[in-house]
Amino acid sequence: MSPAKSEKALYDGLSKKDRQALSRELARIKREEERARRRRNRILFVTGSIVVAVAILAGVGFAVYNGIRATFVGPANMLSDGILFSGDGSTTTATTTAALQPGESPVASELDDSEVLRLTEYVDYSSADVSTFETTNGAALQGYVSAGYASLELHPVALEGPGSYAARAANAFACVANGLPDAALVAHNALVAAQATLPDGGLSNDELVKLVQDAGITDEGIASCIRGDEFSDWVTGATDRARASIPNSDVTALSTVPLLIFDGTAYTGALDDTDALNTFITEVFTEASGGAASGDGATEGDGTSGTEGGDGSGDTGDTGDTGTSEDGTAPAE
Repeated sequence: MSPAKSEKALYDGLSKKDRQALSRELARIKREEERARRRRNRILFVTGSIVVAVAILAGVGFAVYNGIRATFVGPANMLSDGILFSGDGSTTTATTTAALQPGESPVASELDDSEVLRLTEYVDYSSADVSTFETTNGAALQGYVSAGYASLELHPVALEGPGSYAARAANAFACVANGLPDAALVAHNALVAAQATLPDGGLSNDELVKLVQDAGITDEGIASCIRGDEFSDWVTGATDRARASIPNSDVTALSTVPLLIFDGTAYTGALDDTDALNTFITEVFTEASGGAASGDGATEGDGTSGTEGGDGSGDTGDTGDTGTSEDGTAPAE
């Protein structure tokens, strides 16, 4: 029996008044059913919308979390908060490492002063003192490294804090170390050279991009990293860690720049005195090698470690541009 016939059968035998009452009741029941249907649909719609919204928010939240987390990940190849360079006699290369992860502590590079002189340098690229030291001694020290006599570990810091030019410059250096580690020394030299002519407030990120590109570092990923301050949080953290402790050093904490540490001993001499630095290097290397930097001059004659002139070792001053001489001042053996 069809629904229409079934409903019509309900009226059979009823009076007009009862049929009217039944019609009203059936209409009421239909209205209630329609309202219930609409209510169910509305609940399903709202529930579905919430599920979709939660899924979207979860996706966005995960992306945001990853984005935030990424700002705290350090640059690759700087697990010690610095990048380590060494040479093979002609070429200088960087030691590659993993990146420092959020919540982890830096892993200090191991000192092995039995083979080469270990130089660690903390630099703030806004500092005139850093520029003075590097202009006077940088080429000679990097010559030691490329020749295989020494290694160099650079630690960029920003003593003026987040948002400063020093922080932007340190971030630029970190971006290069992260993307093209062997080019980081080129970026370092470019940042040092720029210090003398910095405008008020230093260089902008776009100007830093141009600086490293002019130095031959044209990778677009590095440019994007510099413009986005990708490692700014790491710069802040690395600076704070250096201010709290300096590993493998007789210095308790970083208070000024440049900080130069040779085989664990900090250099405290004049930043623009090449002779004083060469003497210091000779003394450190002599001590580290058991009292003889080489067998032919560092301890001969009057025991002046090849830094004075009356015993045939007085040609040290002629080698200020390389920091090496035939009297044993070069930590080559």
